[in-house]
Amino acid sequence: MARRRRAGPAPRAVGRVAGRVHAGPVIGRVPPLERARTDVAPLDGMPPPVFADPSGVRRRRLRRLSYAVAVLLVVLAVGFWLSQLLGGAPGSGGLFR
Repeated sequence: MARRRRAGPAPRAVGRVAGRVHAGPVIGRVPPLERARTDVAPLDGMPPPVFADPSGVRRRRLRRLSYAVAVLLVVLAVGFWLSQLLGGAPGSGGLFR
């Protein structure tokens, strides 16, 4: 099997080149994708869902908890904003005196 040379100039390396890489012949064969071995679980025996909640209790609790955390974060943000606006510590010369 003869090697073909590309037409045109060879690509040049930019920067410091320590050596050249020589690729040898390919050893072995790769099977086609259709024949590739895979480790796929069979679809006939699917396990039951782990976090099944048919009554919806977990969803309602989680929603209420997330609303409470959101309200707490908004209150903290407004408190921080007001502390910056009003001057924080007494005697520091805030905006309103």
